[in-house]
Amino acid sequence: MSLLGYTRNTPRGTGSGMVQTETARPSSRTVARALALLVDRLTLLGPSLDALREPGPVQNAVREALRQLTARSRDSALLCRVMGGQLVLDGVPLDGRVTADDPLLGSLLPRLIAQGIGGITVRQGASPGELLTLARLLARSPRDVAAAEATASDTPTTMHALLELDEAPRELLRSWSVLVTPAPRSPSAARDAMSSLEPMDGTGTLAGTLTRLAASRTDAATASAVTQLLEVLAEAHRRGDGVVIEHIARACMTHLYAVGGQGGRIALETAFRHLLQRGPLDLLVQRLPHAADRRPLLQLLARGGDVTVDALVHHLMTAQEPQARRAYFDSIIAMDLGSTALFDALRDARWFVVRNAAALLGEMGVEQADVAMLPLLTHTDDRIRIATARALLRLGTIKALHGLHGVVEDPNGEVRRISAAAYGLAGSAHGGMRPPAARLAMALERETDEDVALEMLASLGKLGSADAIQRLLRIAQPQSTQTSDLVERQPPRESWMRIAALEALVRARGHAMIPAIEGLINDADPEVAEAAGKLRAKS
Repeated sequence: MSLLGYTRNTPRGTGSGMVQTETARPSSRTVARALALLVDRLTLLGPSLDALREPGPVQNAVREALRQLTARSRDSALLCRVMGGQLVLDGVPLDGRVTADDPLLGSLLPRLIAQGIGGITVRQGASPGELLTLARLLARSPRDVAAAEATASDTPTTMHALLELDEAPRELLRSWSVLVTPAPRSPSAARDAMSSLEPMDGTGTLAGTLTRLAASRTDAATASAVTQLLEVLAEAHRRGDGVVIEHIARACMTHLYAVGGQGGRIALETAFRHLLQRGPLDLLVQRLPHAADRRPLLQLLARGGDVTVDALVHHLMTAQEPQARRAYFDSIIAMDLGSTALFDALRDARWFVVRNAAALLGEMGVEQADVAMLPLLTHTDDRIRIATARALLRLGTIKALHGLHGVVEDPNGEVRRISAAAYGLAGSAHGGMRPPAARLAMALERETDEDVALEMLASLGKLGSADAIQRLLRIAQPQSTQTSDLVERQPPRESWMRIAALEALVRARGHAMIPAIEGLINDADPEVAEAAGKLRAKS
C-alpha cells in the first residue's frame, strides 16, 4: 500500500522501496550472521580500505567474509531492529539464550547499541560495495564514518552518514539497498524538539488562531478560524515564511482527522485550496527536508496533483544538499505520483536529472517505463546506465530483463553485475522462457571483476538449464581432470570461483549434485575440499 492508502504497482524481484523488505524469512538470521562475521574481520584489519588491497591472511579472511555476505544477501533480505535492548530479526525478538549461544549474533547487538543504531534494512540483492560500506560503518565509530562519508553529495546513489550536532539524524546510512537508522529519541527529547519549532509571527496571531481552529466543532466556528488563518497564510506567503505555512498545514490536517465528516469540513476544504495554490505549496514543499513527520504534509500535498509533482521534481533536480534530495526523492515515491513528469525528465540534457528520473520510476514500480528506459542502457554516462539498470531490475518486466541481458558485457562493472543478476531473476522468479546460458557463460570466461563473476556464477545456478549445469561443473572440477587444450586456454581458477560454482550447482540441482560434491572432498585445494565437505554435511 502507498502512503495514501491505495495499492501501488510493486516491482517484482528485489523489492520496490527501502523499507519494503521481505519479512518472516528464516534466512534473515543468516544474513545477520554473515554481516557480523565481516564486521568482526574488518575490525582486525582497520578502517582503511587501502589495507584491504594488500595481500595477507587477514585481507583474505575479509574478502571471503564479504563473498559470504554477498551470497547470503543474494538469497534473502535483512530486517534488523534493536528494541528494548534485544535484537529483533524479521520482527521476531531473539532472547538472551540465542545471542549467547551464537557468538556472531551476540557480537552484533552490543555494537549496534553502542553506536546508537536502531535499525538496519538490507534489500535482497544488495551490491558488494554497499555491503562493505555497511560493515565499515558498524566496524567504526559513527563520528569517524561521518568525517569520511558526509562529504558525499549525491542522491540516491551515494552512501553517506549524516550526523548533525543540534538535531538527531533521520538516517545514518542510505544507499540503493541499505538503510541504517538511529535509535529513536526519548519522548521528552522529541517533545522538546517540537516545542522549539513553534512559530510566532510577533503578535501571537498564529498561535491564537491555531488554538481557535483546534477548539472549533461547528461550521461557523471553523469558518471564522479559517478566515483568520487565511490572512496569516497570505502574509506568510508574502514573506516567504515556509515555517508558518507548515504549521498551518499541520493544524488543518490534524483538525481534519479530529472532525472527520462533521462540522467544519467545508471550511477546512477552503483552507486546503489556498494551501495548494502554487506559491504556498512551493514553500510547503521546501519544508519537507526539515519535517520530523512528513506524513500529514504528504497527504495534503497529494491533493495538489500535477502542481505538487512539478514542485517536487523541480526541487529534487535543483537541491544542493543530499538530505534535501533524499527527502524529495522519498516523498515522490511515497505519494506514488509524477510518472508523466518523470517520463519527460528521461529526455533531459542534464545527467543527474535523467539519473534521478530513472531511479524514481524504478522505485515507484512504473512498469510501463521499461520501454522508455531501455535506450538509456547505451548512454555514454556510466551513472545513467547504472541507475537505469537498477531501475529496470526493480521493475522486473520481461522487456526490462531482456534489455538487461544484452548489456552483460558493458564496460562498467556494476552494469555487468546487474545484468548478470537479471539472468538469475529470469531463471528463478519468472514463468516465461528462460534466457540461454551461453551468452552469460561466454561473458564469464572474459570477466575480470570478482564481484561480477560471482554474480554470473550464481545466476547460472538459478537458470539451472543443462548448458548452465555443464558450465558450472567444468568450473568446479580441478583443471587437471580436463583436456590439456582447455587447460592451456584458461588461467588457473582461484578457490573462490570453484567454490561459488559448486554452491551454484547445489542450488540448481540439490541432492543430484552429491556425486560431484563427494568427488571434491579430497581436492588438492584445501579451501575447495573444505567447502565440499560442508556442502556434503548439509545435504
